[in-house]
Amino acid sequence: MEIQIPDWVTVVNYRTMNNEKKALAVDGNKVFQYEWMKEEVNEFYEAIYLQDIKETRDEAIGLVRTFQQFNGSKRVVALWKKVRRDVLLVFPTRKIFLEEFAKWHKKKLQKNQAIGVIPEDLIKIAKLKW
Repeated sequence: MEIQIPDWVTVVNYRTMNNEKKALAVDGNKVFQYEWMKEEVNEFYEAIYLQDIKETRDEAIGLVRTFQQFNGSKRVVALWKKVRRDVLLVFPTRKIFLEEFAKWHKKKLQKNQAIGVIPEDLIKIAKLKW
């Protein structure tokens, strides 16, 4: 799996989201939805930079989830289209995706997050195909 980190991505000192901004994003603020998506993209490529496949897959699922959550934002959709191919590369099989989703979802549920999120919905919105 060879993924090139785009020049426009930041893999250090990129965190800008806080709980207040996240709440505003969830409430529909498209500026903060885009900012959150951008941070998720940076996290994904940071994991690639660190050559940590488990973290890369975890971040990829989080990125798909963020895209799912905010796909009503044109800027979020445009950003997703820039990274989609790389996200698809980290899940060569359905089995790997489902295993990684189960780990990701367990962590999220422990924090009372991602309630009701199912793998089929993420597969569909990300257009994952094997």
